[in-house]
Amino acid sequence: MEDFEHLPKMAGWHESQLLVPTSQLQLSEFKSNHNICFHNKDGEVARFDFNGPTLQFTGNAEEGALVFIDWATKIFDQRMKDEYTRGYNDAKEGKEPQR
Repeated sequence: MEDFEHLPKMAGWHESQLLVPTSQLQLSEFKSNHNICFHNKDGEVARFDFNGPTLQFTGNAEEGALVFIDWATKIFDQRMKDEYTRGYNDAKEGKEPQR
């Protein structure tokens, strides 16, 4: 374990805390993870991997497509319900429709 005795003493500092001056911090290389994953109740069924020089697809295309369509349908249905409710409430309040 390193000896941190050289670090400045600070009011309220406790022995269990570690204070590291920002001048000693270094940024390590961070690799982004750009994936689109499709899961069903059994786990991951498909993945689009955008991390390399080319797009890679792994998994079951048919099952992945079903999961995606199911998700998109739910999002669309909820958006339609939200817009209907907003329009209905605006009409009750006498507001002009927004287009």
